[in-house]
Amino acid sequence: MTTSTRSDTVNWRAYQLVSCYLLLSLLWAVIVPGGAWPLSPWHYVSMGIDLVLLASVLLLRPRLFPENGRNYPRVTRANILFGLGLVAGVGLLLIRFTSDAAWWTGHLRSGLPF
Repeated sequence: MTTSTRSDTVNWRAYQLVSCYLLLSLLWAVIVPGGAWPLSPWHYVSMGIDLVLLASVLLLRPRLFPENGRNYPRVTRANILFGLGLVAGVGLLLIRFTSDAAWWTGHLRSGLPF
């Protein structure tokens, strides 16, 4: 196994992991109601992590297939994961602007009675 092949495999696995994590995080934020509000800096840390993961999806995509990516069998899966990861990352950030509770918890619905 050459270094280039190993690097391509690592990039592909990281790309899959980040895209799937963003998608599952979005599903979690939409389906599960938010609980107690976190302490002050932690919602910013959570938003920062979402931004870093979204940026990593955007930066890893061009590195998966050098020059002409049409000859690789994973192009279709990579394009689907790119679209889903992009929508999920932007969705996680947009959820924060829907209400005061969503700003703090990152969930679409609030599970608290107030």
